[in-house]
Amino acid sequence: ALGLKVAKATSGLDIGQTVVIKQGTVLAVEAFEGTDAAIRRAGELGGEGGGVVKVAKRGHDMRFDIPVVGEHTMNALRKAGIKVLAVEAGRTILLEREKLAAEADRMGVSFLAVKTDDTDGSYGTA
Repeated sequence: ALGLKVAKATSGLDIGQTVVIKQGTVLAVEAFEGTDAAIRRAGELGGEGGGVVKVAKRGHDMRFDIPVVGEHTMNALRKAGIKVLAVEAGRTILLEREKLAAEADRMGVSFLAVKTDDTDGSYGTA
């Protein structure tokens, strides 16, 4: 819940779409470096554990800069020791969705899509 709140706030300020939280502490907020670098930075700061939350900003034009999760993101999660990946339902593209789900299972990562007030279901990607 904290990660979702922070991610929505920072994305609304055009800072980044991703945050990493561990035990109630914000370890990293995505900035210009991108999602994977933010995840790696969080792993260096906080060690294993923690969760990543990725969202689109409120009112985001879903034709441009759509939140995406793919193989590179999963590799960053593995290297950082992240245990939870939460993406915004209906507003995140999952590249090779079944493969991502299988990889998350193999890594012991809880992978979930969360609804927000912005989720309208029309984009249907996550």
